[in-house]
Amino acid sequence: MNGKNYFGIGFKNDSDGYEIRNAYSKICLGKKDISIINIDSNSIRIFEGFFDFLSFKNVENYLEKEASDCLILNSVSMIAKIKNTIKNYENIELYFDNDEAGNRAVEMIKSENENAEDCRILYSDFKDLNDWLIHENPSNERQLKYKRR
Repeated sequence: MNGKNYFGIGFKNDSDGYEIRNAYSKICLGKKDISIINIDSNSIRIFEGFFDFLSFKNVENYLEKEASDCLILNSVSMIAKIKNTIKNYENIELYFDNDEAGNRAVEMIKSENENAEDCRILYSDFKDLNDWLIHENPSNERQLKYKRR
């Protein structure tokens, strides 16, 4: 474009927009929306962003987790949009960032869904699940601690 090369990784959302990320920016091409991966499970995992979702997929087998539906917010500002979507799930696992916005999102969901579980213990010493995966290279000790919960 104009003699320059641009790059990024894209993740499609439910409005046919794309969440685009690279080292320099986070943008959405098209309409901003959530991304749902539905396998008709009675459980759902909710992630703040698609890198956290992809990071989880890298450790899912180690954690001996059953497959479940997944919902990627693509921004915590989308949290109000998911209330009706998640209310019928038997189990809700929350994988938000360890920051104020993540804390608020967890509390908001837990206050309306008694079956929601804050799963951030897995990466409690890190910014988010992706940061944990990059820096920690998940140790068996920490994974066992998480599995026992």
